[in-house]
Amino acid sequence: MELPASITALGEQLRGPGEIEPAQTLFCDAEVFAAERARIFTRPWTALDHETRLEADGQYFRCDTSPRPVIVTRASEGRLHALRNVCIHAGYPVCEAEQGEAERLICPYHGWEFALDGRLVEPDLSARIDPARLRLTEYPIHVLSGLIVVDLSGNAADKQSAPPLPAWLAAARVVRRARCGTTWNWKFVLHFLKSSPRLFSDDPPQISIAIGPLSWIDAWSRRAVLLRVVPRFAEQTDFHIIEMATESAPGEIPAAAVPDAVAQALRHTEPCVRWFDRRFADWYWSMMSPTQ
Repeated sequence: MELPASITALGEQLRGPGEIEPAQTLFCDAEVFAAERARIFTRPWTALDHETRLEADGQYFRCDTSPRPVIVTRASEGRLHALRNVCIHAGYPVCEAEQGEAERLICPYHGWEFALDGRLVEPDLSARIDPARLRLTEYPIHVLSGLIVVDLSGNAADKQSAPPLPAWLAAARVVRRARCGTTWNWKFVLHFLKSSPRLFSDDPPQISIAIGPLSWIDAWSRRAVLLRVVPRFAEQTDFHIIEMATESAPGEIPAAAVPDAVAQALRHTEPCVRWFDRRFADWYWSMMSPTQ
């Protein structure tokens, strides 16, 4: 896929010593967004939630990601599966519920039924078609220090390539989940949230760990916030917030952690190009460059 002119122009600017002045189309052009979908959004890894979201066999939850909607299921013996939420029959979403518990996932369009590991159960077409083809697309999934992470590239990335996370997260509880929607380009939302950790605590985080290009953990003493940016269109971006703490975490999570405060801060921040400095441009170009 050939890169749009506004992206290649950014690469030219980075080869010189001057200030970075990105074209406005870098934030609103559909072709730019398509290139970002192909080169950035499916890179390993993406952190989805804490493993306590699925505490018993038979439970599942739906998770919006860009560009591939996912259902995470817990089948027998605690085995987790990350399945693409698209029926192999007519391409309709298999699961519309936010979460639930069931023995099968049933597509509401024509009633095709899938086991929690993604296998097609009904209708039984195995006599005519290779059973290996009769299943939902599945992505590599791991639990790292209590966090559910997936590789949406489908390349079965080794979990050893995932970043090390604080071991205490495995014993944490989720104290709040929230979603926020914006009309800003995902690059602005990502930069704003990463540069504003005090939205979630009065103190700067002790550590901040990237989990792929679109999710990261900010952690304090026995408290952490998982943030995940979900680009939907060039000028529409959601982000998810999952706050976690251990029983021994000191004090309460401060009022600044209320997700409404984050949404309000975004509403009162102008998304101008001045924040797109050389450091952010270097990171972006490292993702988009044809040589990467």
